[in-house]
Amino acid sequence: MFFVIERWESVALRPAQLGPQYLASVEALLRQQVEGKCLQSVGYVVCVIRVLQNLPGRIQDSTGLVVVAAKYQAIVFKPFKEEVLDAVITDVNKLGLFAQCGPLKVFVSRASLPASYTFQEDDAMPSFSDGSLALRTGGEIRLKLLGVRFEASQIFAVATTNADYLGPLEPRDAVAP
Repeated sequence: MFFVIERWESVALRPAQLGPQYLASVEALLRQQVEGKCLQSVGYVVCVIRVLQNLPGRIQDSTGLVVVAAKYQAIVFKPFKEEVLDAVITDVNKLGLFAQCGPLKVFVSRASLPASYTFQEDDAMPSFSDGSLALRTGGEIRLKLLGVRFEASQIFAVATTNADYLGPLEPRDAVAP
């Protein structure tokens, strides 16, 4: 899910950045420092909405940098166990499939697919198929997260499609008349 959070972060400015563009420099460095990062307690920071408050800077001994504490508001993506998501399949092999849902990388093992799906090792594009629908690279799938792991810059999850209303999503080729 997506959330809006407020958080404090310290930003280190060079003396050359202390001129008339001071506030813009703080915001630019803050965005560079936190956007696209994965924080264990917060989730994946999608973007900084705005800087709410800056405390007066302090000169750091031995470096000459000015450290400014800034409070900001950001949009974060934090998936939870048991959450149902739609994802795009990025890779299929005999062990299972990998899918991507924004910054979240998901693995669905062969055992977590319905028993009716068998691995089809075509030379062009491997897939799992039950005869009518196929799970192949580029296709969309609805899955349920079983576990989520946060790392420094990425989020990984393990998921299943063994439940009602989960599995491949039918392609949206054309708009119905």
